[in-house]
Amino acid sequence: MLEIMSKAFRALSKPNHVANKNEEKQKVEIVSTKFPDYEVIYMFPFVKQACGLNVVKYRFTIFAGVATPVIIGLHLANFLPFDVTSTSIAAGVLITMWLHTLGFLCNNLIGCVYLKLDEKKVILSYINYWGKRIDLKVFFNEIYPMSDNSISITDPLYKKITLTSQTEILKINMKFGRIIDVDKFRCILGMA
Repeated sequence: MLEIMSKAFRALSKPNHVANKNEEKQKVEIVSTKFPDYEVIYMFPFVKQACGLNVVKYRFTIFAGVATPVIIGLHLANFLPFDVTSTSIAAGVLITMWLHTLGFLCNNLIGCVYLKLDEKKVILSYINYWGKRIDLKVFFNEIYPMSDNSISITDPLYKKITLTSQTEILKINMKFGRIIDVDKFRCILGMA
């Protein structure tokens, strides 16, 4: 009886999420369908949501730009009272400003970093201001190391990646991003 209780206690004291000695963690290799000859070394799992925010920002900006003259025209034709007109325009402007402010965090945000060692090339896939995916092919030596960047107030949200061939500054999220190969990531981008 004592032996059965001790086995039960040992089974309860061992956490279920701990792997047994016989179990091995399987490393899942991420293969890109768009660039199959490149190796994925970094991935941001929430890039679709960030892209979606930028697309909503784009579409709502167009909607507000088209709706504002229509609302003003309806007011001038005495179909809408002034309070409805002013409230509608103010709401459109405020929502557009809020989306652009929030979308600033997702501007030039890197979703994937692809690497091809034999050609010394890197593909930085990022989303632009309006949510379009851009695949930027650069050589290793065109990327300034992230460790050379000065300390910024935005560092907890994202790190900046600067390139010699481009004036735009790209952003990479280190907190929620997934680094697949730490050594190659550190070698190419300067820190991990």
